[in-house]
Amino acid sequence: MSYISFEHMADRFESQIYGTLKGRVRQAVLWDLYQRHWLPRASSQTRVLDAGGGLGQMSGWLLEQGLAVDYFDVSGEMVERTRELLHTGPGGERFRASRASMLDFEPGRIYDLVVIHAVLEWLSDPREALERVFDWIAPGGYLGLMVYNRHMLALRNLMRGNLDKVKDDRLGGDGRGLTPISPMVPSDVRHWLEQGGFEVTVQAGVRSFTDLTDPVVLSWYDEADVIEMEKRLCEQAPYRDMARYVWFLARKR
Repeated sequence: MSYISFEHMADRFESQIYGTLKGRVRQAVLWDLYQRHWLPRASSQTRVLDAGGGLGQMSGWLLEQGLAVDYFDVSGEMVERTRELLHTGPGGERFRASRASMLDFEPGRIYDLVVIHAVLEWLSDPREALERVFDWIAPGGYLGLMVYNRHMLALRNLMRGNLDKVKDDRLGGDGRGLTPISPMVPSDVRHWLEQGGFEVTVQAGVRSFTDLTDPVVLSWYDEADVIEMEKRLCEQAPYRDMARYVWFLARKR
């Protein structure tokens, strides 16, 4: 199985993803979902893994909640930046960082929560990687999984004049840009989780309308209002099903 590594792209990620409105919406919606649906189940003994954690935004939030966090990423540059930032911050003694991929990471323990956000779509066989993850989670533990939505990508291409790409099913990226090589169908992912012995307790969309809105129109809105509306819509069908990302919280039986 092959995968895309974002080595030497930390600056690009920081400026083009995390440093934009879209990045801030993504983080705000995710943090709100975990705050409401998972955090009340956590304790000081809860062990969390942030798999493919990029620049560590999710790890940082989890540390702020008083949790112990293990983190890995395939990019050495991102691992070093995240380690430097989080080891020296509040809760740094509860943070462990390592360099690994989804294909070769070997957990030294099982976890109460594994977080995987926008990672599987960069692998040539997302399902195979997901099935590895199932063994990392304790019975009764949770998987927080966010995937790039193939339906939204198709709709976006149709709106931009790329009908032939949709017609010919050429939606995956070529690995050189920021379009994932394996955009995923949410119903397939839900089926994989259920087949793997998990119960999906929550399904939500991340960025239900922001990515479809003309930038000029977005500029008319207050950012706080955009985030509030995204939070309001994220668990409602059909908005959640057409979001840029679809997030699942699934409990291992």
